[in-house]
Amino acid sequence: MKKITEKLFTELQEELSVYADLGTLPVRRVTGAIHSIQLAYDKLKLIVTDTPFKNQDDEIAFFKHEKPKFTAEHFFAMELFAIESARPLNDVVTLKAFYEQELKYIQRFLEQNKFLYSYYQFELKELDHLLFVRGAKPVDIPLPEMMGLDPAFTTSCDMLWGKFIAFERLEQWLRNEINDLICGSDTAAVAGLPASQAAPPGALKWTGESINLVEIAYGIWLTGQLNNGQVSITEIVEFLERVFRIRIGKAHRRWQGIANRKRLGYTKFLDECKGKIEKRVEEELER
Repeated sequence: MKKITEKLFTELQEELSVYADLGTLPVRRVTGAIHSIQLAYDKLKLIVTDTPFKNQDDEIAFFKHEKPKFTAEHFFAMELFAIESARPLNDVVTLKAFYEQELKYIQRFLEQNKFLYSYYQFELKELDHLLFVRGAKPVDIPLPEMMGLDPAFTTSCDMLWGKFIAFERLEQWLRNEINDLICGSDTAAVAGLPASQAAPPGALKWTGESINLVEIAYGIWLTGQLNNGQVSITEIVEFLERVFRIRIGKAHRRWQGIANRKRLGYTKFLDECKGKIEKRVEEELER
């Protein structure tokens, strides 16, 4: 079952990456994303119906690790849509304050579920038979309301685990946005920095998808283009972040996004660059 669910999740991620690249209104992106997530979720539910678990360990593994990945995509898409729809656009100082308020909301949610979030963070197992087995429920731990959910496809905490995954991802997204505001602003006031640390006038800023820059970074690193190859991928990523004033994040985590591609291809952006260059050359030769 795990191989089937992993394949289904990989296909879902590829579809979601397409929607993420669309330069359309947030409502159009989230509509397409939610549709794909729901289709994948329905397939996942059908898999569980048609393929009973061999034992309790398999049931726990599914509801603790597999299903939450899918529900996390739904929670993340909806939360991101809410943020993009409500965020102010008048000035960077107000926008930064808005993002910081959203961070406080996430931190408050995690604090309210402190015990279970710690259980999640430290990957504990002692209560798995109560938290991730259908029909089971601990009597002395406060749990989120589950009214209306299918008991044949829901345990006490699988939905909460999906929220933990989504909120951690959303927290990182917000921090990246705040860093982008700090790096991209012509005034250092947004970051509370002295004017000497503000971005110089006319400085270039990367406005494409950050994952495209990750492809370039790994291409540079794997072909040894800098310092005779005596440089780490982390150093290259940090260099590109400074030059292009963009937050890329941890190199190895972004690499996983590339490695998970199947139908889109591992070098989607570089292939696009190659095609544009070839087209330009051919057009010049024709003239």
